[in-house]
Amino acid sequence: MSGVAAVAPQLTYTLKSLAAATPFSEKVLRQAVTATDPAVFPPPLKAKARLDAKGRVLQYLIDPADYTDWFASLPDA
Repeated sequence: MSGVAAVAPQLTYTLKSLAAATPFSEKVLRQAVTATDPAVFPPPLKAKARLDAKGRVLQYLIDPADYTDWFASLPDA
């Protein structure tokens, strides 16, 4: 996986744990999770939402494979 920011094996990541394991801040990752336009940075990042009883988001959970795909979709320098 040359050029892909490696993520340590884990079942899922929260925004906080993914920010700690990658070069992206929690703020950028949150923007990506809620993004809808792939032409704007950051592009959408697939995540699952863990909700409370009233349907409010408690936290987002990101599959490492989805992060890897998202990272690979970013423009090259």
